[in-house]
Amino acid sequence: MRKSNTVKPLGGKKIKLQSTLVIIAVFFLFSPLLSVFSESSLGSGEQLFLENKPAEAIPLLVKALEESPSNNRIYSYLGIAYEQTGQYEQAVEVYKKGLDYAGELESVFLTNIGNNYSLQGAYDSAIEYYSRAIALRYNGDALRNRAGEYLRKEMYDKALEDYKLYMTREISPYQSDRIKKVINLLENKLDLIARQKVEEERKRMEEDARQKELLSNVLNSLSTAGKDTTNLSGGTENADNYADDFDIVD
Repeated sequence: MRKSNTVKPLGGKKIKLQSTLVIIAVFFLFSPLLSVFSESSLGSGEQLFLENKPAEAIPLLVKALEESPSNNRIYSYLGIAYEQTGQYEQAVEVYKKGLDYAGELESVFLTNIGNNYSLQGAYDSAIEYYSRAIALRYNGDALRNRAGEYLRKEMYDKALEDYKLYMTREISPYQSDRIKKVINLLENKLDLIARQKVEEERKRMEEDARQKELLSNVLNSLSTAGKDTTNLSGGTENADNYADDFDIVD
């Protein structure tokens, strides 16, 4: 039960104080607790967050962030709470604002931004932020998630490269057996694509050769036909004779 803040006078008698003295007394009485009260929003919000009550935690964490805008832990809690409640755009906004204060959590924030972009279907943006996280320092979660985005976009060679690197860098890879199966499937898929490309190129070259042969035959045919054509200058001599025989002017 919460204790009352009422102060009883000694001997049970009421003590009359002037208003100014009361204010001063109250200030000095509670001044040691002011710092505790200033952190109450964070404490309460954190407690609700840990109790898996993100919707209830959000307003308290928002207030805590207003009170301590450089506290990277609050950005982390609030971003996750937004994600858990399906508010992905708000989560992205919070993490982006928190990047200036992220410190050692910067790679984590970048990865979480990528996750929330992915949940919105913005896969190119997700890849961008996963890549930024990986460039900052090795991040297994970002690498594995980026591989998944490459796979979704049918960029099989890049997906395979990321999955293989992930498996070699992680001591205990998350979903190791499934990723091994995906790697095997991707290798088979890429091999099939390579063989299909070879076959398509062979067919293209055969068709190109056929077209060239057909064109050559047509040109040869036209050349042969030209040899059998009568010279148009033939018969001119006869025309001159007719002119001599007929005089138009009488």
